[in-house]
Amino acid sequence: MKELERSGYDLAPGREIELEIVNTNIRHEDGHYIVSITKLLQYDIWKSIIKKFEADEIISVTPTEANLGGLLVDMHGIKGFVPLSQLAPIHYPRVEDGDQEIIFEKLLKLIGKELKVRIINIDEEEKRIILSEREALKEEREAVLSQLEVGKVFDGVVSGTSSYGLFVTIGGTVEGLVHISEITYGHVNNIDQLGKIGDKISVKVIGLENGKISLSSKKLKDDPRIALPKVHKVGDIIEGEVIRFVPYGVFVRVFGDINGLVHLSELSQRSIQNPNEVVKLGQIVKAKIILLDSKNRKIGLSMKGLLEGDDKQTSTKLKIESTKKAGEEKGGDKEIKGDLERETDKSNESPGRQQISKSFEERKPKTKGLGDVLKKLTEDKDTADKAEKMLEKAPKESKKIARKPAAEKEAKAAKAEAPKKAAEEKAEAPKKTTKAKKAE
Repeated sequence: MKELERSGYDLAPGREIELEIVNTNIRHEDGHYIVSITKLLQYDIWKSIIKKFEADEIISVTPTEANLGGLLVDMHGIKGFVPLSQLAPIHYPRVEDGDQEIIFEKLLKLIGKELKVRIINIDEEEKRIILSEREALKEEREAVLSQLEVGKVFDGVVSGTSSYGLFVTIGGTVEGLVHISEITYGHVNNIDQLGKIGDKISVKVIGLENGKISLSSKKLKDDPRIALPKVHKVGDIIEGEVIRFVPYGVFVRVFGDINGLVHLSELSQRSIQNPNEVVKLGQIVKAKIILLDSKNRKIGLSMKGLLEGDDKQTSTKLKIESTKKAGEEKGGDKEIKGDLERETDKSNESPGRQQISKSFEERKPKTKGLGDVLKKLTEDKDTADKAEKMLEKAPKESKKIARKPAAEKEAKAAKAEAPKKAAEEKAEAPKKTTKAKKAE
């Protein structure tokens, strides 16, 4: 009864039907015979199957079970089988890594769904038949193939997805591949965001070779990199989503489905090593266009100073360093100190003031210690000449300090005494020699 109801057999009261007694020796407890309608139907269905097979006709079946090899069909006890390879492109369970569990899950979704098939093989002894959904579509396939030409545009349906592109079926029969590079002009992070099984899509034929059909959807769109300069110019500030990190920066989706590059040096006023220090994936940011190169398909962006919460102290530090450099070129610690103090007052940051004061103190020439050394050297009459040479090599500022009136006077005295001292030492030399000999 359940099988008859599932197949839609008319069991309305009052209808005359043919049936078969299962066994005359077996009766129900109330005395009724047990009868079967299905056995008679099988006989009629089998005759019909043979007839349709010989005529190469199309029949409708409804899968009742699934296994890893395909779909099972039960026609009132007559078993039919639709192998995986004989499913239409739209129903084929395409799984990139061949995961059997996923294949089985996809096949289960086809149970109870009516399929148009052709009979391609019959086993009369076992009363089993092999069915093909692909063969049921062969006329439509031939019609579509006859129209395929490079450059033609067709409406299709996404029949499968993979890491390398979208499979699209044209006319429900002919399947081609839209490679990932031909889906969109921008970078593709997640192909599922660009198409799912069952989605309608327009495609252009770009290649026909050895039975393979290459399709493109992006060639039906305007290249955003060419359209962008018509809408924006260098210097404009635009918003976009951070979609990808790379070692040298981040990519931001800014116009249509194309991305612009924010180099590490253009992410922040401060020096950074990892983009994650400044932005996060999925964050909406503002960026300034600094490069528009349609020919080389490059878009350069800068976020310096545009990020909210950017380090103000870093900005002040850069200004201070710039002022220090300018002061060095001017010369004079007084001018530098004045510039730095004014910059510090402008920033209103006490840590900066301390840093500037320390920097200024470090820049003051340390000549006091050198002057003391020179003074000590000049006091030693035996090393007057050496002191004079050191004075000549010392920086100009050091010489000025060393050659104060008192120091100059002592140096002259030492220089004048040097010849006299040398003569005395020469005179004393023979006496010392004589004494030495006597001692021996």
